[in-house]
Amino acid sequence: PKAEMADASSRDGAAEEGVSAREAMDTAAAAWSNSLQVSPAARKQIDAADAATEAALARIVEIEMYLEASGAEVDSMASGAVPALQKHTEQLTNVFALVDKMHEHIAAVKNSVGKMETRLEAAEAANAGQLAKTWGSFMGKPAAVPPSEAVRIVSVDDFFASLKV
Repeated sequence: PKAEMADASSRDGAAEEGVSAREAMDTAAAAWSNSLQVSPAARKQIDAADAATEAALARIVEIEMYLEASGAEVDSMASGAVPALQKHTEQLTNVFALVDKMHEHIAAVKNSVGKMETRLEAAEAANAGQLAKTWGSFMGKPAAVPPSEAVRIVSVDDFFASLKV
């Protein structure tokens, strides 16, 4: 109650002396803040916290600028690099298709060579063993029969003509 009365009397006195309500409020706020009296150690901590806050805010602004700059760089690199990568991807797709065709051709050549080796071995056995064949037929042994499966000769020209993708 006494504080309310003092408050009311100060308002009345301020109004009588020509002081506005705003000025009176500012004077009262200044007096109240002075009454709090922050110690020097606390003032140092407050100042240090203010400095750290200012430094952090400055760093945040700096990071935002770096992010904007790097975002613009990424956009420009992507707009230049992506079409080039798409072109190279198409070229690599063609190369892989050619490699697949070469693999098929090499398998056919390998199969053909295997069959030719079998026939060659049979022919060598038939020719090298002519004496044995004669002796074998004299003794009643049946003659060696070459394989009846035809050897498919793989055409290199056909292979290279098929490489067009």
